[in-house]
Amino acid sequence: MGRRTILLVDDDRDYVDIVERAMEHEQLQADVTIARSGPEALEKLGLTQSKTDRARPEYAALFVDLNLPGLDGWEILRRVRADVELRQLPVVVVSSSARITDVNRSYDMGANSYVVKRYDPRGPGRYLAQAMQYWLDLNRAATVAARKAL
Repeated sequence: MGRRTILLVDDDRDYVDIVERAMEHEQLQADVTIARSGPEALEKLGLTQSKTDRARPEYAALFVDLNLPGLDGWEILRRVRADVELRQLPVVVVSSSARITDVNRSYDMGANSYVVKRYDPRGPGRYLAQAMQYWLDLNRAATVAARKAL
């Protein structure tokens, strides 16, 4: 199996840079595609009105911030869960909010995990690189054929 890809959706350039450095430091064997807005995320997921018959990219997991310009993380989560081909894609909500209402709403909408953003000066972004490692190496996802059969 080749390198797998994670879609990270976050509009904070500094945060994305920190995560990318942490992935490098943790020697995470994965590619990361970045979307900086809700509409860009939908495009990268193949969920836009202008989609063509081209093949959708295969992502190992989707890591999405809740507060995004143009379209929030909950709407992205809703659209992923409503799509026959994507509904089993692991979705990890990554947010600065630790409010229980946000956590519960995310799980009620079908999130697989909820991670609160934090800063650890000993390893900035390490927690997210480790979360990505879990979804890449330990989690067993449904196969593409199984997804299409549902």
